[in-house]
Amino acid sequence: MAWNAEEALAYYKSQGAPGDQNALTSLLREAQQENGDSIPRWLLPKISAAYGLKESYLTAILRRYPSLRLADTHCLELCGSKSCGGSLAEFAERLHRQNPEAFSLKYTGCMHFCGKGPNIKWDGQLYHKADEALLRRLVESIGK
Repeated sequence: MAWNAEEALAYYKSQGAPGDQNALTSLLREAQQENGDSIPRWLLPKISAAYGLKESYLTAILRRYPSLRLADTHCLELCGSKSCGGSLAEFAERLHRQNPEAFSLKYTGCMHFCGKGPNIKWDGQLYHKADEALLRRLVESIGK
């Protein structure tokens, strides 16, 4: 049986979504699992309309949970330490503002490779000694 978005929305509403953020994230996790390991973009407006939420709120939730991924969206994670990823933060934010739909930007805790920093992850792959040129190459590679 195929996954039905309307049934899932109704079920998680009965479980307390959207007021209960755990129910809402469970809905997003189920949608991801049932749709090829990523959340389809068409689902965000449906969730927003069904639950009376702004899409920007859903996007913020997606940014808080690295395991949640929108379809066709790449994920850039920066080490949250000022001495590591902090040096790339402004540049990464500028790249993200230029094309926010192309990739998500998240800050993590320490990636535990301090001597090899700045450290980033792109779609889960760890890169050491990251710089602006690497970030630019990764973002420009989208769609190739």
